[in-house]
Amino acid sequence: MSGVIVGGKIINAKILEQKLVQAFELWAKEDVNNFFEDQFKSDIWYYPRQTNRKNGGVAGTTRDIYDLGTLYESGKDVNINLGPNNVSAAWNWDAKNSTGGAYAVYVHEGIGTNLVPRPWTDDLYYPQKFANSSVRLALKARIKAAFG
Repeated sequence: MSGVIVGGKIINAKILEQKLVQAFELWAKEDVNNFFEDQFKSDIWYYPRQTNRKNGGVAGTTRDIYDLGTLYESGKDVNINLGPNNVSAAWNWDAKNSTGGAYAVYVHEGIGTNLVPRPWTDDLYYPQKFANSSVRLALKARIKAAFG
């Protein structure tokens, strides 16, 4: 047995779209920003040796990536863009390292003195990681709440 829907009409499509956009914006501004803050401030990143930090502390082999907060602060503001067919959120970590390089790339990819990658965006970037992430569950909850 099979069933086919021949025609359908979405009533109040603009309201549906507005609710989805609002849910997405709240998710990006609150849930994703909180996720990134946790990624920077939690001792979850492996590093092969102890180092002295610029903030005067000593970082062990499991550490945060916050240090002075320059990198985190440079990208914590999200830009929401609503296009004709989509909505997007963008973060731009634009802090520079001591040589003037793109500090985010050095830390994220493990370049230069950053001996190992600390990929704080991967749970959002890779579909397999996103599917199993807390940020996906948060988005689902935001959408559900938007429709009461």
